[in-house]
Amino acid sequence: MKRRAVAAGLLAVASAGCTDRLYDLAASTPRDLAVRSRYVDGNPLVEGQSVRSLPEELRTHAASFRSKSAATSAVLPDQPETTAFVEATSFVDDGGESVLVVAQRLTADEVQLRLGGISRTGDRALRIAVDQAGVRGDIETDDPVVKTLLLRLSDERGTPERVIVSIGGQRAGVTI
Repeated sequence: MKRRAVAAGLLAVASAGCTDRLYDLAASTPRDLAVRSRYVDGNPLVEGQSVRSLPEELRTHAASFRSKSAATSAVLPDQPETTAFVEATSFVDDGGESVLVVAQRLTADEVQLRLGGISRTGDRALRIAVDQAGVRGDIETDDPVVKTLLLRLSDERGTPERVIVSIGGQRAGVTI
């Protein structure tokens, strides 16, 4: 009993102050799909790739990348968290096994995005549910900010061809 308490205490101390929020999904992910996700507060993408490039009424956006060069060119240079996540990805087009999906939402400043679940909607199609944490009820704001969730997907069945991202009742689809 004491060992468990000591181990839990050491883990709590070791992770205290950790600002890198890395979430993995286990229970609601198909077993043959590996996923890593990282929440980024803000907009790490260049103009033309970001949700800010869409018409104002579209608040949810998804982008996908199959190669390191494409992902790197889409990321702003002053984004160390996003750059590190891209660097750690072994992209399909570069001989690896992963694709990168970026989910973005224009929302209130207090909101954080978290991976809610992933399900298959076809042989090579996925539906990704993203939860908005930090605020209860309807989220309305006159001055929305960008919130981003990075997703590294590796599928034993082969590279997904289509991904639908659902955030706050809105959907954005992307062909990989």
